[in-house]
Amino acid sequence: MNEKHLDEEHFRQQFETKEFLLYRLSSVGRRVSAVCADVYLAEFGLAVPEWRVLAQVGRFGSISPSDVSERTSMDRVAVSRAISTCVRKGLITERVSPTDRRSKALSFTSKGRAFYKNFLPKACELSNEIQSGLTASEVATLKRLLGKLDEHLDRIQPSATSMGDAA
Repeated sequence: MNEKHLDEEHFRQQFETKEFLLYRLSSVGRRVSAVCADVYLAEFGLAVPEWRVLAQVGRFGSISPSDVSERTSMDRVAVSRAISTCVRKGLITERVSPTDRRSKALSFTSKGRAFYKNFLPKACELSNEIQSGLTASEVATLKRLLGKLDEHLDRIQPSATSMGDAA
């Protein structure tokens, strides 16, 4: 066998295993989102994109749609739809940004703030339940490694966060 054939065989075996990193990251991410989607839809009537928007408004108080897109790795169309749903439900407002008149700023309505206060503990409980399959040390290691991988992805392709599920 020639060297090129050995390389091709090695890559084929690496790619076809369920341990292939790109597959595992994508698969675990989709499964976590599915668990969250089931709980958030059943208990709060929210789809995943909507709760991601609300989480960003809750975290920053006021945030632009483009910042939501960047911070959540969601495409702008999905963010726009989620914003429209949240506005229609009376949870957030969308106003012209005071700092950049070309941009919009999202913020909670009083109804949205109350909703978020009820939503936040459930989101934390769900996160804790998902993490409960790991030891505290493993959780800390996972978070550290995910942070390190995220920083590396920013260095090798700054726009990678907007790519979505590529694998």
